[in-house]
Amino acid sequence: MSRLLSDFCHFDFGVPFPTLPNMKSLVPDSISTSSIISCRPSPGLTSLPDDVLLLVISLVGVEDILALRMTSKRFSSVTKQRWVWSDVLKHQVINRRLPSLSAKELEARAIHASRFHRNWSSSHPHSRRSVEFRAREPTAEEVSSLQLADAHPHPISQVLFPAGCNGELLITVEQCRVACWEIPFEGSEAFLVAERCLPDCVIDGLVVNDDSDNEGMLIVMYSRIVGTLPLYEIKAEVWSLDKFHGSFTTLRSQVLARNVQRRMSPVARLCGNLALLGDPVVLWNWKRKGPFFTMSSGNIHQSPTPDSVLAVRLVRNHLLVVRQSHIQLLPTPQFDQFGRPVQGASTFGAFLHVQDPAREAVVIVHEMTEEEREAWQFNPVTILMRVTTDEGHTIRKYDLLPRPVTSAEPAAENEIVEEQQNTTRHGRLRPTDSPCTLPARPAQTIQVPPSCSNLVVGRNGKGFWMETQNLTCGHSTFPVRSFVGFDTTSRLVPAQDQQPARWQNDLVVRENGMYKARVGPGEVHERKYRILTSSIEDTVGRIAIGCRDGRVQILDFA
Repeated sequence: MSRLLSDFCHFDFGVPFPTLPNMKSLVPDSISTSSIISCRPSPGLTSLPDDVLLLVISLVGVEDILALRMTSKRFSSVTKQRWVWSDVLKHQVINRRLPSLSAKELEARAIHASRFHRNWSSSHPHSRRSVEFRAREPTAEEVSSLQLADAHPHPISQVLFPAGCNGELLITVEQCRVACWEIPFEGSEAFLVAERCLPDCVIDGLVVNDDSDNEGMLIVMYSRIVGTLPLYEIKAEVWSLDKFHGSFTTLRSQVLARNVQRRMSPVARLCGNLALLGDPVVLWNWKRKGPFFTMSSGNIHQSPTPDSVLAVRLVRNHLLVVRQSHIQLLPTPQFDQFGRPVQGASTFGAFLHVQDPAREAVVIVHEMTEEEREAWQFNPVTILMRVTTDEGHTIRKYDLLPRPVTSAEPAAENEIVEEQQNTTRHGRLRPTDSPCTLPARPAQTIQVPPSCSNLVVGRNGKGFWMETQNLTCGHSTFPVRSFVGFDTTSRLVPAQDQQPARWQNDLVVRENGMYKARVGPGEVHERKYRILTSSIEDTVGRIAIGCRDGRVQILDFA
């Protein structure tokens, strides 16, 4: 008995208890050794100080944090601290630019993101809740006119989630009207926050700002007939949201063209103070009184190959332009205080010719940590292009992988692009001088049906496309418009076996459609589907759908 107690006293992580004399005489015979051992509590999470406990919590998942909260009052208070959910968002949701939010708001974001990712990655992803509303109620004249009602006079042309609004604000665009709606997660209705109409104008395009902290919330490009040919006047305006007055306030207005016979390509991107407009792509710093700066010409080929701009992104100090027939990378110039380009700034660029012209394209710029940004010249980029050829319809994935800052190694054989393909109107750039690899061929090709269209992707790499499928329910089979989801990620493969570290981009396509909407035979035959536009907020898990009859539907996947 005394030997067992002596061993027990020396058990606690090698730290002995003081030796107790005459231990055998102090313990009654009715008390067993196991009872004495069970009286001493074993060390656990409760014995850790708060600072160490917070570090442990930051390493577990969202569901584990919520389960730990239910165990005791101490854990309940600790898991409600703002630091916990801020750290979860940074490490598990990969959100590098967090606004100033409270602990409760950060917790709601992290929980939504975790539930959305689990649902999205499951074998049968599905929406858990939906909210439907009309962007604008039809007038009495429209209701009485069968011709206007059948033609859907005011369809929804765009739906967009503004950055930094937690998916609870939605912008809808009609022919001459822009509206902002609030759709709370806990409610079942949509509330009109602000609206603005542009009489006698047609909105050519609208994009929201990528920078949620910028006062310029969105930029809109619209045209107006001013002549009889007809002749158009085209303007671009930067708006901010005024919730108090329920309207949009113009921060800057600029006439792009007057008395032109055709409308311009719509605005492509708004990144902080820089707007990317039209084709050829021009830079416009809307906060400075300066001229536009043309970044690229139009069709750079001498053949009649179609070469319209499909997607534009700013990646660090380079402009990435994805056209139908090639991918172009241009360094962005430096501007002085008057908005003029600095003399002697680098204007060299490189481009990659793709084999078949694409019809759609989306660009995903994968985020990096501060340490990774210092070690690599570029961000990992995934480009998805929908291509139609005589052999079929495909979605092709191109990877632009960054080069190390100190690397002087030549590119791999399958990544080298011929030097004559890198000739621009300003100069010539060798493949090894580029901050990223320019792949000679797609990294992945996916066969899709001819009905595939509407590529949509979020900031974190989750997206979908739409295609027509046949759905069997009981003894009936009917066509549906299905949303096929995908997930794009990027990871750093560490150096091993004398191989340097490198980045790898992955694309995973979900087998089962996450949403299906029944369509009529006329829609399939004419390919004029009821769903016109869609958007995704892939942090909290929301998809917005704009229909031809003016209805808007919000799907919650969290």
